[in-house]
Amino acid sequence: MRLFDFAFVPNYPEPLDRLKALAANEHWGKGGRMLKSYFNHMFDKVMEDGLLSVHPDGQSAVFHTGLLTRSDQDIYAVFVPNERDDAQDWFFRGFSTRDGLGLGDILLGYEELPVRPRFITRAEQAFYAPQSGVPECNWPRLLAENVSRIPRQLIHDATDDRILLPDLRDVGKEAYMDCLDEAARRLVDDEGMDRLVECFEAALDRTLDRLHMDYKLAVPTWHAKGKCVALALPLHVRQRDVNVALAVEWDPAQGCYVGLNLLTMEMAYNNARLIARPEATWLVEANQVRSKRPTEGHRSPARSDR
Repeated sequence: MRLFDFAFVPNYPEPLDRLKALAANEHWGKGGRMLKSYFNHMFDKVMEDGLLSVHPDGQSAVFHTGLLTRSDQDIYAVFVPNERDDAQDWFFRGFSTRDGLGLGDILLGYEELPVRPRFITRAEQAFYAPQSGVPECNWPRLLAENVSRIPRQLIHDATDDRILLPDLRDVGKEAYMDCLDEAARRLVDDEGMDRLVECFEAALDRTLDRLHMDYKLAVPTWHAKGKCVALALPLHVRQRDVNVALAVEWDPAQGCYVGLNLLTMEMAYNNARLIARPEATWLVEANQVRSKRPTEGHRSPARSDR
């Protein structure tokens, strides 16, 4: 069950401002959009794992948001029965700690409060196992399905400008999506695909070499579509800074990692935050920079690209 099927949340996402103020200070993206995604996906995981607690008297329901205050107190989301018969069964009241004023009184009525959802269940989900070798990646599929997450200039260069992607801000969302679909179709049969594959394979090899020296480069993330933990690997594709992340999942049957998806820096941070506050330098710094200026892949195209 999704959040808005379960409860009426008035003026959403404004209530998340309270959560942001209550929790320890951290980066949540422009306008707090990462926090919105975090809360929605955390609720999905809570419901999937059966970690929503309804009080025996039926007058409240709570779950652990997965966040802590600056003084390390657990923060809970609190719901009460909805008084309207023609709406969702529950009404969102707000966020609180157990000793918080107001809603804290509701939490005191629980003998045992719910725990935070658990994501990681095996070591291969937390750390990349170097002995497993190179991940199995169907690069043509990964690249064609994730055209929007590849820096535009990489595609332009690989295809000698046969495939040019516009800026979303110049053409609007509908036209932009049509351009992405067309670019994906054309890229499959373009010789530029082979060049892109070579670039991404070379970048992955460099990342795996660095993993032997710094295991923290691989960041656990939540792959919502597959409902599984994936490791985000930073790729420096033809530039010094990380510009794409490869999400890989451990496959116990094959005894290796398998490529799942390509991620932008914001997506990688967003997916990682569900599991834990990211500390990997490449991911933290990339999002700090992107909060101040557009990414390379989304800047307006140069005159020669038009």
